[in-house]
Formats: sequence, C-alpha cells, structure tokens
Amino acid sequence: MAASVETPAVRKRLPPEQRRAQLLETALEVFARRGFGRAGHADIAEAAGVAVSTVFVYFKTREALVEAVLEEIGRFYLDLAVRIHQQPKSCREILVEHRAAYHDSLESHPHHARLALDWSTALREELWPRYVEFTDRLVENHVRTIRRGQAEGDVPATVDPETSARMLIASAQMTAQQRLAGADPAMVDRMAALFIDAALGRAGGGEAP
Repeated sequence: MAASVETPAVRKRLPPEQRRAQLLETALEVFARRGFGRAGHADIAEAAGVAVSTVFVYFKTREALVEAVLEEIGRFYLDLAVRIHQQPKSCREILVEHRAAYHDSLESHPHHARLALDWSTALREELWPRYVEFTDRLVENHVRTIRRGQAEGDVPATVDPETSARMLIASAQMTAQQRLAGADPAMVDRMAALFIDAALGRAGGGEAP
C-alpha cells in the first residue's frame, strides 16, 4: 500500500479589507509583545502566517505600519469615550463609568490597553506628537462633561475643566498600571474614586463607584 502524502495546507485567500484587518490585529499583538521600537513587517508576517511581501502590500513602510497601529488604538479609546460621555447621566456617573470601561479594556482588549500605556511614555519624535493629539481629543470629551456638570450644579464653578480632565486621564494610566500589576481590584476602584472626586472638587470624596 502506497504511503499517504500530506497535502500542504492551502492558505486562505481573504478579501483585501479582511486581510488588512487581520494583519492590523496581528500587528497589535506583535507590537504589544515586542514594543513599538522592535516589531516590524517580518514579525507580523510570521505571526499571521503570510509572506512578508503581503504585509508590505497593505503597509508600505514601517512608518505606515506604526501609524496604522496608533490610529487603531486612538480610534478604540476615542470611540469608547464618545459613547460614554454622550449619555444623559451626571458628570460623576459618566466619569466613573468611563474609568470602569477603561479598566475592563485591560482584559477585553489587552493589546490596545498595553500599547496605549506604552504610547503614553514614548517620547520619540515619531510617536509623541500623535499621542499629544490623541490626549487632547480625550481631554475635549472630559471638558464638555465637566462643564455640563458645572451648568447642572454638580461640579463647583471653581473647578478648572481642562486641569481636571488632564488629571483624570493621567490618574487613569496610574490605576490601569495598578490593575496590570495585580493590585486588588477593589482597592484600585477606591483609588479611582478618590481621583475622580478630587478632580471634581468634592471634599472628602472617594466613595465607592
């Protein structure tokens, strides 16, 4: 009886939009593992099981690849912010919900979350200006919510909305790092509540969300 011959696996052909989405998802995983400064086309091709030339078809240069990764991180977190901040809830309720959703993303979208934290400390010329732009758009969402809270009488008029917004974003990075380091979630939530209340000028705040 003749020995059976294994047929090589046929690589599935995907429509261009699906292939690009697959490669971008793989790029997020590879960049989260290797860092912005080390990952490249070859790493993504290996992880995705495609030829290096295929990655170059969709991302012509390494700069274009990094740009696509940053754009996806920004899109994800800005969409999250807009969705939560447009709700007809009190200022504090929105800020607590936003913080909780950000913490949840550490598990639901771990590559996005880790890369966002890495991006926040990447002072290299090619990364930092985009991070400042991304942060400014997050600040705009927070400022609108805080100003609405002031108009509704929930937030003191003495609170500076932009300063408070930047404090909230910076503290979110700190509490996310605590969660990633394995800190007790209840303790992190209490810490987050303290930051939110301090940003809103609530004396002696810190009640549980």
